[in-house]
Amino acid sequence: MQAQTQRIGELLGEIRGKTVSTSIKEITPFGVRVELNNVAQFVGAKYSAAHMETVNLFRKIDGTLEWELKAIETTPAGDSVVISGRGTGKSTGPTTLKAEGEFVYMTQSPKLSWLNETKGRLEVIANMATGEFENKVYSR
Repeated sequence: MQAQTQRIGELLGEIRGKTVSTSIKEITPFGVRVELNNVAQFVGAKYSAAHMETVNLFRKIDGTLEWELKAIETTPAGDSVVISGRGTGKSTGPTTLKAEGEFVYMTQSPKLSWLNETKGRLEVIANMATGEFENKVYSR
Protein backbone atom coordinates (compact mmCIF):
# COMPACT_ATOMS: atom_id res chain seq x y z
CA MET A 1 0.00 0.00 0.00
CA GLN A 2 2.96 2.30 0.64
CA ALA A 3 3.73 2.67 -3.07
CA GLN A 4 0.06 3.24 -3.94
CA THR A 5 -0.54 5.97 -1.37
CA GLN A 6 -0.39 9.47 -2.74
CA ARG A 7 1.19 11.69 -0.11
CA ILE A 8 0.16 15.30 -0.35
CA GLY A 9 1.66 17.81 2.03
CA GLU A 10 4.01 17.43 4.92
CA LEU A 11 4.32 14.74 7.56
CA LEU A 12 2.52 16.21 10.58
CA GLY A 13 3.42 13.38 12.93
CA GLU A 14 2.87 9.81 14.05
CA ILE A 15 0.30 8.18 16.27
CA ARG A 16 1.34 5.04 18.15
CA GLY A 17 -1.08 3.31 20.42
CA LYS A 18 -3.10 0.35 21.55
CA THR A 19 -6.71 -0.80 21.54
CA VAL A 20 -8.09 -0.85 25.08
CA SER A 21 -11.54 -2.27 24.29
CA THR A 22 -13.36 -3.91 21.41
CA SER A 23 -17.10 -4.38 20.99
CA ILE A 24 -18.70 -6.55 18.34
CA LYS A 25 -21.54 -4.45 17.00
CA GLU A 26 -22.95 -6.55 14.17
CA ILE A 27 -22.35 -9.83 12.35
CA THR A 28 -23.78 -10.12 8.86
CA PRO A 29 -23.25 -12.41 5.85
CA PHE A 30 -21.16 -9.54 4.41
CA GLY A 31 -18.79 -9.03 7.35
CA VAL A 32 -18.35 -7.97 10.95
CA ARG A 33 -18.76 -4.49 12.42
CA VAL A 34 -16.66 -3.74 15.50
CA GLU A 35 -16.01 -0.69 17.64
CA LEU A 36 -12.45 -0.09 18.88
CA ASN A 37 -11.53 2.28 21.68
CA ASN A 38 -7.87 3.25 21.42
CA VAL A 39 -5.37 5.28 23.40
CA ALA A 40 -2.18 6.62 21.87
CA GLN A 41 0.36 9.40 21.66
CA PHE A 42 0.58 11.83 18.76
CA VAL A 43 4.13 13.11 18.23
CA GLY A 44 4.75 15.78 15.63
CA ALA A 45 7.06 18.65 14.80
CA LYS A 46 4.45 21.34 15.59
CA TYR A 47 2.72 19.74 18.58
CA SER A 48 2.44 16.55 20.61
CA ALA A 49 -0.61 15.26 22.45
CA ALA A 50 -2.34 12.39 24.19
CA HIS A 51 -4.67 10.81 21.63
CA MET A 52 -7.94 9.00 22.38
CA GLU A 53 -10.21 7.61 19.65
CA THR A 54 -13.18 5.45 18.80
CA VAL A 55 -13.02 3.61 15.47
CA ASN A 56 -16.04 1.92 13.89
CA LEU A 57 -14.64 -0.74 11.59
CA PHE A 58 -16.51 -2.93 9.09
CA ARG A 59 -14.38 -5.93 8.05
CA LYS A 60 -15.86 -7.46 4.92
CA ILE A 61 -15.58 -11.16 4.07
CA ASP A 62 -13.36 -10.34 1.06
CA GLY A 63 -10.66 -8.91 3.39
CA THR A 64 -11.39 -5.24 2.68
CA LEU A 65 -12.59 -2.82 5.33
CA GLU A 66 -14.21 0.55 5.86
CA TRP A 67 -13.66 2.68 8.94
CA GLU A 68 -14.85 5.87 10.64
CA LEU A 69 -12.95 7.62 13.40
CA LYS A 70 -13.70 10.16 16.11
CA ALA A 71 -10.77 11.35 18.22
CA ILE A 72 -9.71 13.87 20.85
CA GLU A 73 -6.14 15.03 21.34
CA THR A 74 -4.98 16.98 24.39
CA THR A 75 -1.59 18.68 24.60
CA PRO A 76 0.42 18.85 27.84
CA ALA A 77 -0.58 22.55 28.04
CA GLY A 78 -4.28 21.57 27.96
CA ASP A 79 -5.12 22.53 24.38
CA SER A 80 -7.66 20.18 22.76
CA VAL A 81 -8.34 19.12 19.20
CA VAL A 82 -11.21 16.97 17.92
CA ILE A 83 -10.81 14.89 14.77
CA SER A 84 -13.26 13.05 12.54
CA GLY A 85 -12.50 10.97 9.49
CA ARG A 86 -13.07 7.88 7.40
CA GLY A 87 -11.27 5.58 5.05
CA THR A 88 -10.71 2.12 3.64
CA GLY A 89 -8.18 -0.68 3.94
CA LYS A 90 -7.48 -4.36 3.63
CA SER A 91 -6.26 -7.31 5.63
CA THR A 92 -2.58 -8.07 5.11
CA GLY A 93 -2.57 -11.27 7.16
CA PRO A 94 -4.79 -13.20 9.55
CA THR A 95 -4.62 -10.43 12.19
CA THR A 96 -2.94 -7.50 10.43
CA LEU A 97 -4.27 -4.70 8.27
CA LYS A 98 -3.28 -1.59 6.37
CA ALA A 99 -5.64 1.31 5.89
CA GLU A 100 -5.72 4.90 4.75
CA GLY A 101 -8.15 7.76 4.86
CA GLU A 102 -8.85 11.43 5.33
CA PHE A 103 -9.97 13.52 8.26
CA VAL A 104 -10.57 17.05 9.49
CA TYR A 105 -9.55 18.87 12.67
CA MET A 106 -11.52 21.26 14.86
CA THR A 107 -10.11 23.27 17.74
CA GLN A 108 -10.79 26.43 19.72
CA SER A 109 -7.15 26.65 20.79
CA PRO A 110 -5.41 29.80 19.52
CA LYS A 111 -2.08 27.89 19.52
CA LEU A 112 -3.49 25.14 17.29
CA SER A 113 -5.93 27.22 15.21
CA TRP A 114 -3.91 26.44 12.06
CA LEU A 115 -5.34 22.91 12.30
CA ASN A 116 -8.83 24.26 11.51
CA GLU A 117 -7.54 24.97 7.99
CA THR A 118 -5.80 21.59 7.69
CA LYS A 119 -7.19 18.41 6.19
CA GLY A 120 -5.28 15.30 7.07
CA ARG A 121 -4.39 12.05 5.41
CA LEU A 122 -3.75 8.95 7.50
CA GLU A 123 -1.80 5.76 6.83
CA VAL A 124 -2.50 2.94 9.29
CA ILE A 125 -0.68 -0.30 10.08
CA ALA A 126 -2.44 -2.34 12.77
CA ASN A 127 -2.30 -5.73 14.43
CA MET A 128 -5.74 -6.76 15.64
CA ALA A 129 -4.32 -9.62 17.75
CA THR A 130 -2.02 -7.40 19.83
CA GLY A 131 -4.14 -4.25 19.51
CA GLU A 132 -1.11 -2.19 18.51
CA PHE A 133 -1.16 0.35 15.70
CA GLU A 134 1.09 2.91 14.05
CA ASN A 135 -0.29 5.78 11.99
CA LYS A 136 1.44 8.39 9.88
CA VAL A 137 -0.40 11.69 9.57
CA TYR A 138 0.11 13.99 6.59
CA SER A 139 -1.40 17.36 5.74
CA ARG A 140 -3.50 17.31 2.60
